Amino acid sequence: MISKHLFKTALIFAGMGLALPASAHTLSNKTLRIGFGAQATDVWQVTCGADAELGNSSRLVAQVLDKSPGTNLLGLIIVKGNAAATTIDSKGGDTIPSPWVQVNGGNGVYTMLVNHTQAGNKVYNIEFHCESANGSHTPTTTPTLPVQDN
Repeated sequence: MISKHLFKTALIFAGMGLALPASAHTLSNKTLRIGFGAQATDVWQVTCGADAELGNSSRLVAQVLDKSPGTNLLGLIIVKGNAAATTIDSKGGDTIPSPWVQVNGGNGVYTMLVNHTQAGNKVYNIEFHCESANGSHTPTTTPTLPVQDN
């Protein structure tokens, strides 16, 4: 009986793990380039929209993963209107991303800025998605090109 219970529990957790990535969007293997120095900043724009069943977007949530080892910290800032939030991946080169942050700005265009503290190439991923007030995934655009690529 215990083995059946453990098997069922494992299946539930596996199913949850498989479902989570489907609700998020990812910009993968993007690079802040060494030629732009410590002031290099990539700028991305994401649009959150409404869904007939889920309603309006309430917020954009995001986190950043620094894929490059070293002490050069990588940060992500989300901005919409007069609201902003920042998260930092405190250790580059591992598989643990920064904490999730959110900006509550409703439907519309959000700007995500990625920057670092020292000159040097930084390879990163951003995971993000729009959510309704109750946390349901709402329509989210995935940009194909940055607004600024430094």
